[in-house]
Parts: sequence; C-alpha cells; structure tokens
Amino acid sequence: MTERYILQFPRGVAVSIFPYDTAYLNDGKFLEEFKRNIREAFREYTAGTNPDYILQDKIMFIDLIRELNFAVSSRQILNECIRNQVDDAGSFDIEKSFDTDDLEELIDEGVSRYSRSWTKWSPDKHVNETAILFVSIAIKVVMNYIPTLEPKKPNRGDE
Repeated sequence: MTERYILQFPRGVAVSIFPYDTAYLNDGKFLEEFKRNIREAFREYTAGTNPDYILQDKIMFIDLIRELNFAVSSRQILNECIRNQVDDAGSFDIEKSFDTDDLEELIDEGVSRYSRSWTKWSPDKHVNETAILFVSIAIKVVMNYIPTLEPKKPNRGDE
C-alpha cells in the first residue's frame, strides 16, 4: 500500500496526499471542493466576529494551519544538538555542554524553525511541494474571503 500523508486545516478540513500521485491536482472539481471546504471552515470560524476584526481572524486561521502541520519539537532540536556534539567531539557531557549561551542558541533555533517551517512538512520533497500548494490555495481563499454583512440586530435597550 502506498504511504499517504494527511494535511490538516482548521475546523476538520483535511487532504490526503499520496507521494508521486498528483492526478487530483489537475481535477478541477476536487480543487473547487477543497476551496469550498476552506471557505466554509473560515466562515464558521468567523461566525459572530465583528467585521472590524476579520483581518485578525484571517491571520489566526492561517497560523492554525501552521500549528496543525508544521510543529517544531524542542526534543528534536535538543537531540540534534546532542547528536552534533557527539559527532564532533565523540562524546557528550551535559555539565560541560550547556551554559546560558548554548540554551539561548537552542531557543533561537526553535523560534527560527517555527517561523520558517512552512516548507518541511514531510521527509519527501514531492509531498512537501503538494502540501505547500494546498496551503497556498487555503491562504488565498482565506485572504480573499469577504464576509457578508448582515444588518445588526438592535440591542435590547435600542428598541
């Protein structure tokens, strides 16, 4: 069976990505359905939001895409640091290896990876390219979303 990856979006929208099978990317109906699902998810996400704050909701929705799919693991960063020290020095001594400067570098690495991690979703370059395509489509749909302005209901005291 071919391996598949699941790209998650807020409000339960998901896309299965199969390595080297990109036929669905040329399927207009599939892509339109994906866009409709994203639009609907964002509409639900912003239900009840004051239209003055729609831009903030757009940014938060897009950031949720990253949080759902492009997590940065502090354990992974620490393990890489230890592995690099073992490779370079042949051993690792925790008491000699971490001072405040080292810890600051590890924290900076984590923040840096978090802010640039949109391109490394899987170990497969082809899968990453497909994932980025779906992420970019979702971002375009969200950014182009214009809420329908319903007339405000009067407050109890305004009657």
